[in-house]
Amino acid sequence: MSWVTSEIIEAYYVIGRGRQFVGASCSPMPISVGMISEYLSVHQSSIDRREFDAVIFAIDDEFRAKWALEADKPPKK
Repeated sequence: MSWVTSEIIEAYYVIGRGRQFVGASCSPMPISVGMISEYLSVHQSSIDRREFDAVIFAIDDEFRAKWALEADKPPKK
């Protein structure tokens, strides 16, 4: 795994720990620019900020889409 991939995955993990959940189904709220800025204020990155944001948002979109699919499935018996 490249250092860029490793850095992004670690950042997503840390940023995601601050995620809020809403509603009766406890749906995950999207990661915000503020959450990324808060992370980057503590952890330096040599990745361009626009690219960093784009990748974090893309990973988060995939996570929330998968979560929504799983939430729509009937419970296992």
